[in-house]
Amino acid sequence: QHNIYILVLFFQTVAKFQVRTRDDAERAFEECREDFPVPDDIFEKFLNYEFPAHRQTNCFVKCFVEKLGLFTDSRGYNEKFMIAQFTSKSHKDLETVRHGLEKCIDHNEAESTTCTWANRVFSCWLAINRPVVRKVFA
Repeated sequence: QHNIYILVLFFQTVAKFQVRTRDDAERAFEECREDFPVPDDIFEKFLNYEFPAHRQTNCFVKCFVEKLGLFTDSRGYNEKFMIAQFTSKSHKDLETVRHGLEKCIDHNEAESTTCTWANRVFSCWLAINRPVVRKVFA
């Protein structure tokens, strides 16, 4: 009975999360570019889910993951939402997504700026899950 209760709580939490589409990701990229302008060559890499060092990269990534509903300043990354988003096209990706979360999620013990925190975790996770992200937003 306890396990059923936990499953119900998990699905209620995930039910509050709206899985984002390719259009949502493209809109987030464009909106974040307005707030954190980068040169065209850098932006082209961003569109391919590669985030090279640039003075705007950290805050651009934070903006992007916030607009996707995956990150907040107060909580950091929502692991359940990350799983829901990046297993939405294939549950076969669950282990890879989870592995990346286990390896990369932190609670900003380093007390970095939220932009640095958001990019540090996402870049680490993305190194393991870039093909999954590209597939979900294809």
